Amino acid sequence: MASFRDICFTPAEFANIAKVDRNAISALEANGLLKTVKRKMGNVERKMVSLEGMRDYFRALRETGRHGDQCEEFSNSELANGTGAIAAGPPVAAATAFVPGLPKHKVQMFYNVKGGTGKSTLTAQYVMRAAMMGYRVLAIDLDGQGHLTVNLDILDGHERATIYDVLINDLPIAEAIMNVAPGLDLIPANLGLCNIEIPLNNKTRREYRLSEAIATIADQYDLIVADTNPAASILNGSMLVASELVNVVCATNPLSFHGMSLVMSTIEELEREFRRQLEVRIIPNMYDNREVISQEVLGELRAQFAENCSKSVINRCVDLNEATKRRTTVWDVNAKGMAAQDLSALTEELLFLN
Repeated sequence: MASFRDICFTPAEFANIAKVDRNAISALEANGLLKTVKRKMGNVERKMVSLEGMRDYFRALRETGRHGDQCEEFSNSELANGTGAIAAGPPVAAATAFVPGLPKHKVQMFYNVKGGTGKSTLTAQYVMRAAMMGYRVLAIDLDGQGHLTVNLDILDGHERATIYDVLINDLPIAEAIMNVAPGLDLIPANLGLCNIEIPLNNKTRREYRLSEAIATIADQYDLIVADTNPAASILNGSMLVASELVNVVCATNPLSFHGMSLVMSTIEELEREFRRQLEVRIIPNMYDNREVISQEVLGELRAQFAENCSKSVINRCVDLNEATKRRTTVWDVNAKGMAAQDLSALTEELLFLN
């Protein structure tokens, strides 16, 4: 079982993720924009694109192409004649190069006071997809259950420093960071984090300690994403102070929907207390269009929270469970499947708020 760090993509999978024609890959290689590797698949050696190769491809597009806050697209003529991302080489086949700009909000969090909404799973897939797109990503696990840590294939989190050591024991945050894959770092969590509330409550400037710690390393990353514990805790409040975008994951079932009013009122109260204006996205998760109740909850979310509900909906799909079991990304499980398509759309929406 390959971890996320070691995954490779076939040319067809890479083309699907990068939104280019598969026939353009040879031209991209010739122009030095894409590097491929040989991997033995059974008795046959196949051309593959490694995770690092995919990251380097997107970074090269951004560094040598146009710059901006939104997604850019280059036509083949631009790619081939030098007015776009690359200046020389053979013409590129009929395709469009997808060039993502920098995220609109650098510091984000996934949040809900209710458990079981699929928050940690979405956080893991989101940060992995962002790393695949060439961003320098830091994931922070603030949940003592450590599900984000396990999703990112770190099974010895109990032996590692956590945000507890940073906020309570004054460990420099840089010393709690570990690398889990090319472009993806993590501050892991373990059960010790469940005991943070009382000592954190006794600290001065308790609500600001986390944002101040994050600020010391923020310039090293393009995106910082936290997975929070399912509670209205001081630690979650500290992350709300640090965040620019709050992604509230709501399962499309009655109990999850019932708790949305509490979640939104908590966020609004914090905005008033700290005089902040947060961007909030509500993500409908575990949707099943065969179930009337799912349809009703989605309809209510869009009616009551029209300004905050995301366009993207995450359908219930076995690929997500398989990816969690294998501790990898859904694009490694099935790059053309429903889960991969849903999460690609969600990732672009949360990065660029399009």
